[in-house]
Amino acid sequence: MDCAQLLVLLSLALLVYTWAGYPALIVFLRRLLRREVARSTIHPYVSLILAAHNEERCIEDKLRDCLKLKYPLDRIEFLVASDNSTDATEALVQEFSRRDPRIRLLRTETRAGKSGAQNLAVAHARGEILFFTDANTRMAPDALQQLVENFADPRVGLVTATVHFVQPKGAVPQGQGIYWRYELLIRQAESDLGILAKASGQALAVRRTLFRPMRTCYGDDCVLPLEVRIQGYRVIHDTHAIVTDTMPHSLDGEMRARIRMTARNWTGTMSQIAILNPFRFPATSWALFSHKVLRWLSPVFLAALFAASFFSALHFRWTGLCLLQVFFYLSAFLGWQFARKGRKAGIFGYAFAFCLANIGFLFGLVRALRNQRIVAY
Repeated sequence: MDCAQLLVLLSLALLVYTWAGYPALIVFLRRLLRREVARSTIHPYVSLILAAHNEERCIEDKLRDCLKLKYPLDRIEFLVASDNSTDATEALVQEFSRRDPRIRLLRTETRAGKSGAQNLAVAHARGEILFFTDANTRMAPDALQQLVENFADPRVGLVTATVHFVQPKGAVPQGQGIYWRYELLIRQAESDLGILAKASGQALAVRRTLFRPMRTCYGDDCVLPLEVRIQGYRVIHDTHAIVTDTMPHSLDGEMRARIRMTARNWTGTMSQIAILNPFRFPATSWALFSHKVLRWLSPVFLAALFAASFFSALHFRWTGLCLLQVFFYLSAFLGWQFARKGRKAGIFGYAFAFCLANIGFLFGLVRALRNQRIVAY
């Protein structure tokens, strides 16, 4: 067996493990080793934190949505941290605060990025629980109560909601919807095993005592779960707490989001490198490496597999694998053509969504390696 054939086997093994083997294994282990959470109806004081930059289009709807939450009126405050907004965002928030004193407006002196605005809000927060949410996110009325009930268990440090995406028509959201359901399946299994270290920034709650100020180039959905796990507490994915958001419906929008998330998650994870120590955190480091690191490296494995199988195709047993990849990428190309026209792509949409995600991973990796800082929302 020559080097090219060995590279084929290694790349294929890593891809199969990353996208099929690990998910199947984690779901199987969940059935055997599930760790329950001791939920109870409790009402700790909550500080709802909303970082906003020029959100005049949706800030009123967001605040109305927050005020509909079914939670004791005297046990919650709403902190809107305006990140140097230049539109009518601040005026609209002030109008709400005049009607409801629980709503407070805070301002950054200069553009600080989402994490910087969140740090400012936390410095002024009075709550035992910090609840972070986004301006475009809409919440079920009982979402906060569902999240908070997990904190009755003293082992729980952070709880993240289940995000349902409102999908416009087209091949991009069609494929990404499948990808997101696949992602949620893995997160739920990791949560039930007590090894989850990821969260959704649209709605997550964390104990105030576990919060550490974030660097502005890292996202709350990445670094907060890692810090909570390092401090020995569980991260919970709650299927009862439902929030909704809008999925990017354009190629450019999805690509920008994937690159941004990958780059920020790479740098954020590397900033908490201790969590990848298998001697200190054996199960969590395995989950992070399998779920995040190997997936972000998938485009490298895919390129190596295609190149190595192409050079090995002279051997009959490798010809089929090479042709199979060609067929797959042709399917992705057809899916791309459907996406450009805003049409559903059927089975071609799945191949296209997979390739689109991996292109995003690749460019995100490049940005992380070039140490490009991203503070955008």
